[in-house]
Amino acid sequence: MFGFGEKPQEQQTATCPCCQTPMQDMGAHGIRMGGLTGLGGAALGMFAGQMADDGEEAFEKKLKVQVFVCPQCSEISFKYHGGL
Repeated sequence: MFGFGEKPQEQQTATCPCCQTPMQDMGAHGIRMGGLTGLGGAALGMFAGQMADDGEEAFEKKLKVQVFVCPQCSEISFKYHGGL
């Protein structure tokens, strides 16, 4: 998901802070924190196409988190794994 050669995360556990139910581990995910935005980013994407997308990834920052969801009350919880 985040590159070649990375090992899958072990299953972790978490308890819902609202209803104290065991939460479901949804795995590791990346949250995008930046990149080209606004009218300038849209214009660059329209005119430069794939080159703009590739350039955007160079400036994009990702936060790697483990995602947990409560099956009872739908509360979402994140555990930080690195990034930025």
